[in-house]
Amino acid sequence: MDITQGTMSRNCVVQHYIHNPLLIENYKFDFRLYVLISKLDPLEAYLCKEGLARFCTEKYEKPNTKNIGKSYMHLTNYSLNKYSSDFVRSEEDSEGSKRTVTSVMKTLEVLGHDTDKIWASIKDIVFKTLICIAPLTKVEQLNMENIKSSSTHHFHLLGFDILLDEDLNPFLLEINGFPSMRTDCEIYDSLLQKTTIPSPVDEKVKKTALKGALHILFKHKVDESYCPVVGPEISEDRKPYLIFEDCRKLFTLFLKKSTLRKGSMLGSSGFRSFVRSCKVLHIIPGVTNADMDLLYINIIQQSDQSSQKCLSFLSFYRLLLTLAIKKFPNTSKYESLKQFVDLCYANYTICNK
Repeated sequence: MDITQGTMSRNCVVQHYIHNPLLIENYKFDFRLYVLISKLDPLEAYLCKEGLARFCTEKYEKPNTKNIGKSYMHLTNYSLNKYSSDFVRSEEDSEGSKRTVTSVMKTLEVLGHDTDKIWASIKDIVFKTLICIAPLTKVEQLNMENIKSSSTHHFHLLGFDILLDEDLNPFLLEINGFPSMRTDCEIYDSLLQKTTIPSPVDEKVKKTALKGALHILFKHKVDESYCPVVGPEISEDRKPYLIFEDCRKLFTLFLKKSTLRKGSMLGSSGFRSFVRSCKVLHIIPGVTNADMDLLYINIIQQSDQSSQKCLSFLSFYRLLLTLAIKKFPNTSKYESLKQFVDLCYANYTICNK
């Protein structure tokens, strides 16, 4: 399919198609897994060991021009497949169009697959994803006027949709910020008349997810239904992923110096304070204040905040990365960014002694 031809009349999402999905009984499927964020600062999160396995209702064939439009074959969404005449309401954990994740894992074990390795890979995806989105969430909290005390307790239960390929590699399809907790099932007849009936599988999975989450939140103990994925202690091999958080802390330092009323946006005064306090012109010889002002304008024009003429955290991150690559052109993006941010912190500390 050539997406360069023609014009799009509306916004759309473009995703890479996994050409070799893992199949069970020749059907494509995915996992809906539940992740509890119990604390944001410091970040603590837990993965529920139970979830939903959502199956397509038409047997899989590799995509071609004739079958690419068959949603029931290629898309695992329950919101689509429930309209199929082949949708099978699940009475048992291991049967039907919705199954439990644990029952599917048992099936994979019988087929000789290493399910411990699958779980480890899924936990790795969840960890990396949360490490990336947590700094953004912390910045956005600055706009929430109702959060007046750090003692206020907040949590969030997310839905992670995971697809496995035939090599058992997990892929993150999307994250649902408000996953459905309904425990019924909608059945449609040939005239698309809806009947709503109880779904034993949904009830079992979602009760497990909610009960375990509440146990963590109010009893401060992890029961057997959840496992930790992010905590106060992070192993050395995962610490490089914290660079995004380091950039967030640097961004937050200069929000207070910005003249903007919006707490999560950095204006020109806050940006110039960053340049001056972190001695950016000394870090990168030859760069002038005019160069920095031009970079500030260019980064804003490339962002969604161009009309507001200020930097969001993501725009500030892109600005830092641009400067880091200019300073350290012969190292990886991570190494250049890490070294540049460390220099900024060191100079800021000296200026504020």
